[in-house]
Amino acid sequence: MGTAGRERVISFISTIKNAGRYSELMKVAVKYGFREFFYETKLHLLHIDGQKALKSGDGGKGTEHLSRAARMRLAMEELGPTFIKLGQILSTRPDILPPDWIEEFQKLQSEVPAEPWDKIHNELIEEFGNLDEKFQSIDETPLAAASMGQAHRAVRKDGQEIVLKILRPGIDKIINADMEILLAIAHWLAKHHGDLPFDPVAVVDEFASSLKNELDFMHEGRNTDMFREQLQEGDEAWFPLVYWDLTTRRVLALEEIKGVPLAHWREADLSMEQRERLVRIGAYTVLRQTLEIGFFHADPHPGNLFMMEDGRLCFIDCGMAGRVDDETTRDLATLIYGVAKSDIDKVYEAFMSLGQVDELDVDVKQIRRDLQDFMDQYTNVALNKIDMTAVLRAFTEGLRKHRVKCPSDIVLMIKALTTIEGVGEDLDPGFDLIGFAKPHVEKLVKRQFSIPVIKKRLQKNAGTWLKLIENFPANISRFSDRLGRNEFKMQMDVQGIDRLNDTVNHASKQLSYSMLVAAMILASAILVLAEKNSGSSLLGWLGGFGFLLSFLLALFILFENLIRRR
Repeated sequence: MGTAGRERVISFISTIKNAGRYSELMKVAVKYGFREFFYETKLHLLHIDGQKALKSGDGGKGTEHLSRAARMRLAMEELGPTFIKLGQILSTRPDILPPDWIEEFQKLQSEVPAEPWDKIHNELIEEFGNLDEKFQSIDETPLAAASMGQAHRAVRKDGQEIVLKILRPGIDKIINADMEILLAIAHWLAKHHGDLPFDPVAVVDEFASSLKNELDFMHEGRNTDMFREQLQEGDEAWFPLVYWDLTTRRVLALEEIKGVPLAHWREADLSMEQRERLVRIGAYTVLRQTLEIGFFHADPHPGNLFMMEDGRLCFIDCGMAGRVDDETTRDLATLIYGVAKSDIDKVYEAFMSLGQVDELDVDVKQIRRDLQDFMDQYTNVALNKIDMTAVLRAFTEGLRKHRVKCPSDIVLMIKALTTIEGVGEDLDPGFDLIGFAKPHVEKLVKRQFSIPVIKKRLQKNAGTWLKLIENFPANISRFSDRLGRNEFKMQMDVQGIDRLNDTVNHASKQLSYSMLVAAMILASAILVLAEKNSGSSLLGWLGGFGFLLSFLLALFILFENLIRRR
């Protein structure tokens, strides 16, 4: 079965199995004025009652005054946790969505009513057995409730006060059903709408990977421990302790952080001196994680930052983290250095490498023109005056313009830097992230272009070249042997070959059916004529039956072609 056939099977199976949920999705879409989208994309054909579902509802009455992005946000909130998370992740993708959609999706609210205590209690019993052996007490009233889970205070047997993060009961089934529907939609859009500025299947696959981590608190626990271990002596930041004896895939036990969430700094009446200090700690921690360590907290918004009672700044909710490898760091340094030196070749090299862009897939001349226009803004601007977040935003805008997917690590880095910049502007309007980041950016550039680093890279490359030279005779020998034995093979990946193969097979099958129908009609006509000469009614009956069978087969061919076109 070809790729196209597999996609149809995936779509058919998933939408049949989740027919009720898919019907609900279409009704919500109609409610917020997206009926035409389903007709245009023919997504209603994935559901047996799709036409009926789209005709129900008032078609967006009452929301006409809202923008398309705002209506989509409301629809996502109504559809629940999976779609809320999808919107929140898309709000970090300026390479996929335009700025007005990004801004709207950043408003998505994940606060929902808490699950009843009896359900949470049963969930905890299922994870730990007898709770009296593990806890002195567990607060039945949640500290907070979000779309994926909720948090409760608890006291361990040893008297340590902790917080338990617990996944909502049954959330796995809801998300799995929604993901099957989203995957079916993505395959359908990829097959029938190849002009999209992004790959819908790749987006859904990336989203599925992110959700997989969200559904596993062990992942968040490991991230939290790694962040805390990165702290240096004298650092004024903190990450909560993880109590692994009370942590499972569905429950995360953390040190209870007592203090003021930065989201409520006004109510706490923090002084200007306190706010300036907190902003410096937060910016230093994020910059060090992103530009020096290469492993960073990707969502440092005010709700995830606490001023502890001893004055330290604590980062919580470490489930979303990003990694930047040495190669990416080197490309980032090359990008910033090239902008500072107005070196179009270096900027172009970094742009193509960071975006993992194939020159065969893009208009190289147009990219170089766009990069030059951007660089003109920084002509004669010193390195310490370059706004790195602006450079990175321009980078993602360039990728989106040329329909190139931005690597997720770069997206998360931009999110982390812009989020902490927003925290700084809120708490301390005079905070200058560009100036504060100056030593980090200079250190990044110098580290990548210093003599020791260049020497190290040369030594590494020298080892690679030496190994290549050593293996060259053996490789040539193997090549000539295979060529001499006629065992040399070439493999080619031709874009769209699966669809072409599927079309050719269908055409061959239709031609065979047509020839069979023509032969049956001819044979039936001969039998009918033979009846007149021989006087045998049996031959007439056989001829008539042949005509009927030919007619039915012809109808089947027409019906199959109609379904295929739809």
